Amino acid sequence: MERRLTAILVADMVGYSRLMEQDESGTILRQKAHRSALIDPSLTAHKGRVVKTTGDGLLAEFPSVVEAVSCAVEIQREMALREVDHAPETRIEYRIGIHLGDVFHEDGDIHGDGVNIAARLEALAHPGGICLSGDAYNQLRGVTDVGFEDLNEVQVKNIARPIRAWRILLDPAQGGIKAKTPMTRQRKWSLAALVLVISIGLLLGGFWWLHTPSDFEPVDPADMALELPSNPSIAVLPFTMTGDANGRDWIADAISESIISTLSLSPDMVVLSRSTTFAYKDQKPDPAQIASDLGVRYILSGSVVSLGEKLRVTAELADAIKGEQIWSLQRVSTLDDLFDLQDTISRQVFEEMSVSLTLGEDTRSWIELAGGFENYVQVINGRAEFQKFSPEGHANAGRIYQNLLRKNPEQAFANYLMGWLHWQKVIIGLSQDRSKDLATAQRFVDKALAAQEFSEAYTLAAVLALENKLHAKAIVFADKALALSPGSAEANAIGGWTKAASGQPREGLQLMELGMRLEPDYPEWLPAPVNFARLELGRYKDAERLAREVLASDTKDVRAKPFAASMLVAVAVFQGNIEEARSRAKDFLERVPHASAANARQLRWQYKNQNFVDRYAKALVQAGIPEN
Repeated sequence: MERRLTAILVADMVGYSRLMEQDESGTILRQKAHRSALIDPSLTAHKGRVVKTTGDGLLAEFPSVVEAVSCAVEIQREMALREVDHAPETRIEYRIGIHLGDVFHEDGDIHGDGVNIAARLEALAHPGGICLSGDAYNQLRGVTDVGFEDLNEVQVKNIARPIRAWRILLDPAQGGIKAKTPMTRQRKWSLAALVLVISIGLLLGGFWWLHTPSDFEPVDPADMALELPSNPSIAVLPFTMTGDANGRDWIADAISESIISTLSLSPDMVVLSRSTTFAYKDQKPDPAQIASDLGVRYILSGSVVSLGEKLRVTAELADAIKGEQIWSLQRVSTLDDLFDLQDTISRQVFEEMSVSLTLGEDTRSWIELAGGFENYVQVINGRAEFQKFSPEGHANAGRIYQNLLRKNPEQAFANYLMGWLHWQKVIIGLSQDRSKDLATAQRFVDKALAAQEFSEAYTLAAVLALENKLHAKAIVFADKALALSPGSAEANAIGGWTKAASGQPREGLQLMELGMRLEPDYPEWLPAPVNFARLELGRYKDAERLAREVLASDTKDVRAKPFAASMLVAVAVFQGNIEEARSRAKDFLERVPHASAANARQLRWQYKNQNFVDRYAKALVQAGIPEN
């Protein structure tokens, strides 16, 4: 027997017996589909080896913990999407445990305490979750696309010593977070008593502040007085003033107003006016009731504590639909620095809300790349215009990007943005000389990369290579972008599109879908290539669902709804429902009277798999879309 150190992964289906009893054949078919389309390819991609399988789970080993965790995260995130259409009680979900330990290898099997520990960790995981040992966690320094919750030491069955355990936080918004397990009620009361004693002792010489966030009853959007906007909607409540507050209420009001003004700079958020939210001043309103009354999803509240010349500002963001607090932040300053405090807390709130609600973690790198907050605001306003993919949006984005370039002609990010502008000129049909504009775009991106190597510039380089059908080169640039910023929404979305168009639809789709999860308000161009990859891979139901979401939205991208309508036609043909396809084709032609199969081919001329592009175009013709 050979003994060696290995990363062990144990996965087990939740409620297997119950699911088999409810629908044996359906459960087996779905499980096989998940294995063939997701689990086995993911294991292969991350160099995993299946040691053994059971009816409801599997045991696998990996050469490193990083590969094991990457595989597990990919599977769990994708499984949540693949099963979203099923009722909670019928969903297939897995628990996964991961451990780094010694195992014995014998005839292809593995044995030892390492396997037992991984199995016990699997039992600690939530349905759809991942739990790993402290030994495995110690190999993951620098991982930022997931968070971790410290479960402390736990005692598990048949293992003599306690095991240090960590739970992986899969929500991209929690990437990089390291959280502690919530305390038991008894420990909370003990701590509260201790705080009370210490607070009394400190009253004469200082100030003790404690905040305990609490959740509240979720709000049903159907019960709201107004229909929710499609963009994230926020009500900033008047901040309260406590402590030495005599005559200082104006400070809290000024900070609230500053935050409202700053958030209003974002083109991606709907921010209610001061006159609306200040009606709640001097009240103790329930966040759920405010959200229901005003028709908003997010409530930002806060307080200013004044103690002598010192000020402590706290801001909290709550999600009314989920009934929970998302984050809380604090800032301490003095009265002498009040104006700086207003600017700082407003910008910090703006940044955190962009991370949580719109751009995701790319916000932080973009602020740095843009050269500061003011430039960043210009960048995201230009991006909002750019993503309309219309002549008007192109012109507006051009004015903003050119102004940024004039301010700093050598800045990498400004040159990168100008590169995109010249690419878009070609894509939306404004170019008088395609080769010249693409060459200009290439010069801008080359200058950007010469000044600073950053992932966003490599995504543009990948797209420009794709425009010249240099598929291998495009994949190289996409991989460089992902290597520099594996947790970047933009790198995953554009890198995924590049790979899907370059003959790697499965890997490309996984990256694009991760990009959608990493950026809460993902770009409106993204559903089109996502759905084309889904169609190519036979994921018709997923493609149809997303296409209908696009058609029901108020997207600003003028291409998005025509793409979605044509996808519904193709899905129906691929599923063999010709009558439904013809009905959908009529709707498509009402939206786009001059639509043709030839145009569908032309829009995807850079795709490597032209056989599938041709199959797609022929499906449109079969449904009644003219060839030319």
